[in-house]
Amino acid sequence: MLHHPLVRLAAVLACCGAVVGTDRAVAQTQDTVYLVQLPTSVRSVGLNGAGVAILGDAAGVFASPTALATLRHAGLEAAYRAAPGEAFIMSAALGWRMRQFDLGVGGRLLDFGTNPDQYLGGGVSTGTSAREVLGTASLVYRFGIIALGATGKYTRRTVGDVWTGGVSGDAGLAFAFFDIMAIAFAVQNIGGNWRDTSSLVMPRLTRLGFTMNYVDPQESFRLMSTFEMMWRAGESARGVLGLEAGAVLKGALGIIGRGGWSGRPDVLSESEFTFGGTVQVGTLMLDYAYRDQDLLGEAGHYFGARFTF
Repeated sequence: MLHHPLVRLAAVLACCGAVVGTDRAVAQTQDTVYLVQLPTSVRSVGLNGAGVAILGDAAGVFASPTALATLRHAGLEAAYRAAPGEAFIMSAALGWRMRQFDLGVGGRLLDFGTNPDQYLGGGVSTGTSAREVLGTASLVYRFGIIALGATGKYTRRTVGDVWTGGVSGDAGLAFAFFDIMAIAFAVQNIGGNWRDTSSLVMPRLTRLGFTMNYVDPQESFRLMSTFEMMWRAGESARGVLGLEAGAVLKGALGIIGRGGWSGRPDVLSESEFTFGGTVQVGTLMLDYAYRDQDLLGEAGHYFGARFTF
């Protein structure tokens, strides 16, 4: 199975993502797109950014297309985070299964609020309208325990009447061993921003993760760990460890807690530790996460909802 041509294609994509240089882009840190650096979901925030090997959540498409690999039918997810200066982030994602394929779409909005200068710099006047939007579309092909996918993404930053956009893509490969274990690899923003005329920076991020459920997630108790290594273009590697534990009675009502630790949190001026939790009511999951620092500054409270069937 490992000699399957699609697996070979995944290896080629991974190598390309690892070697494509983005030194020119990384130097322009003031123009780096926030939405491609912030955690992809509320659950991921609680796990301190880990998530590439967390399969089955719709918002996983922002981290890797193969996050959709274990969807049974469909999933819908939304999230919100308020930030200083009336700034806020909103996101929504949808994934659905079609035989051997999974399709996913997602969108994120970051409004920089009433004082965008504190985020963008460069003398942006107080009260100037400024925002970023990010849209993604993913396609995943599954065969046996292997899933291979690709994502196309478009981002746009508007400041006053001036805007600039960016285009890039992700590739992912995952091995899902039922609901027990998953190994996933993804390269985000392969080649950086493909629009050479744009000043926006979309730094490449390579991720390798391993997730293990120590009890059957179809039973009442939950105990899961995930470990992930991240290599951001122009920076050394850092590791992230996340843990979830809780109980869901008869698969309908339960509480799950989670926490995460990050090595070298200084890389993105983020927290060393994060925590969060989920209240589950049937197929609806209400998520909360907290981190004392992120790219938007100060403490962050994240709220979200997931629905799967």
